[in-house]
Amino acid sequence: MTTLIWRVWCLFTLPLVVPASAGEGIQVVKEPTGKAVQAAIDACAAQGGGVAYLPPGRYVSGPLWLKDNVELRLEAGASVVLSPDKKEWPAGAPALVNAQGAKHIAITGRGTFDGNAQWEYRPVRGADPEIAWEQENAHRAGVEMKRYYRTGEVQKRLFLLRNCEDVRLEGITILNAPLWNVHLQDCNRIWVRGIYLYSDLERGVNSDGIDIVSSSNVLISDSVICTADDAICLKTSAWERRSTEPVRSTENVAVNNCILTSSSTPMMIGTETHADIRHVLFSNIIVRNSNKVFGINVQDGAEVSDVRFTNVTFETNRRHWNWWGSAEVMKFVLKKRTPESRLGRIHDITVDGAQGTARGTSLVAGHAERKLENITIANLRVKVLAENLPDKRATHALVFENMEGLTLRDVVVSWDCEKPEPKWGSALVLRNISNLTLQDFQGQAATPDAPAILKENVTERSQP
Repeated sequence: MTTLIWRVWCLFTLPLVVPASAGEGIQVVKEPTGKAVQAAIDACAAQGGGVAYLPPGRYVSGPLWLKDNVELRLEAGASVVLSPDKKEWPAGAPALVNAQGAKHIAITGRGTFDGNAQWEYRPVRGADPEIAWEQENAHRAGVEMKRYYRTGEVQKRLFLLRNCEDVRLEGITILNAPLWNVHLQDCNRIWVRGIYLYSDLERGVNSDGIDIVSSSNVLISDSVICTADDAICLKTSAWERRSTEPVRSTENVAVNNCILTSSSTPMMIGTETHADIRHVLFSNIIVRNSNKVFGINVQDGAEVSDVRFTNVTFETNRRHWNWWGSAEVMKFVLKKRTPESRLGRIHDITVDGAQGTARGTSLVAGHAERKLENITIANLRVKVLAENLPDKRATHALVFENMEGLTLRDVVVSWDCEKPEPKWGSALVLRNISNLTLQDFQGQAATPDAPAILKENVTERSQP
C-alpha cells in the first residue's frame, strides 16, 4: 500500500516541464540566434519530431516556424526576443512564433518570449466609433486629447498559430507584445496551462492576451494574464479568407482557475462575430484592477449562445478614455457594424456567482429589431464605488433593455455613500422586458430622487 501511495504521489507531482538532456529526439540550440533556433526545429521535424531545447541565454530572433510533432522548450533563463531589425522579417511573417497547418506542436518551459514593444504618447488621430461618446465626454471634462500609439519599425504578434491541431502552451512567460500576444486562428484541440502573460496596462494598445478565433475545443487554466487590451477574447473572423471559404465557429471553450487584469475586458466575446460562438465556460476567475468584467458584443450577424460565467471575484478601475470599458460589471450588446450588416443573436447567457466592486453602469441590451433572449444573472453582489477619473460616466448600477426572458435572482446592489457621484440613480433599471423573473433583489437608489427599481414596459413571467 505504501508503494502504491508513493507512485500516485509521484504521478501528481511531476513537473510541468521535464528538463532536457542530450539524447535521441532532443536538439539543443548551440548559438543564441533565431536562425539556430529554427535550425533545431527543422532538425526535429526532419527526424519525425522531437524537442528543440533552448538553454539559458538571450535569443534575438526574427520569425520562427513550428512544424509537426515539434516541441519548442525554453529552459528557465532562456529568452526569445523579437528582433527590431526589419531585415530579419521577410514578407508574410506576421509573428515571432508561427505555425501553419501543423499538428502535435508545443511551446513549453520556464523561459520568456519578449515582444520588445515600443509606444509613444501623442495627440489623438480621429475617433473610434465604439467609444465616440466616451471620447467627447472626456474632451468636455477637460481631459487632454492624447493617447498611446504603437511605434517602431517591427510590430508583430508574438504567437500566430493557424489551422493547427493538438497545440500545447505550458509554463512560459510572455511579455511586451507590440500586437496580440497569442492568436489562435482556425485551430482545434488547444491546451494552455500555467502561463504568465504581461503587457503595459497604460501603453499596451492592441496587445490582447489570448485571442481564440474560429477555433474549437480549447482549455485554458491556471494562468495569470495582465494586459492592456482584452485578456481572453473569443471571436469568429473572416481575416485573410477567400470570399467562398466559410468562417468557422468558435465552440467548446473552457477557461478555469485564472487571474485576469485588463485595461479593457478580461473575459470578452466579440466584436468580430462572422460565425457562431457557443458552449463557453469561464469559471473560478479572479479579476483585479480591470476596466470591465464580462463583455459580449455581437456586430457581424452571428449567434452567441450557451455561455456561462461562474464563480468570479472582481475589482474594477476606470482607465484613460481610449480604452473600451467604464469599470462596469458587464456589457452585453447586440449591434450592426454597418447598416448593411446582418443582425445576430445573443441568447442563453448566464452569470452565476460573482461579487466585487464596480465604478460604471452595467448594460445588457438588445437591438431595436431583436431582443436578447434567456439571460440569467444570479448570485451577484456588486458595490458601486466613485469613479477614479474626472470624465464621469456612471448613472444607474444595472440597466437591462430590450430582452425576452430575463431572470434576476439573488442580486444585491450597494453604493459607496461616503463618496457619491452626482449622476448616480437607480440600483436597477428595466426597460422593454418580456417574461421577467425577479427574485430576492436587494438594492436602494443612490439618490432620493430616483426609485430603487425603475421599470418601463415590463411584463413578468407568470408563475405556475
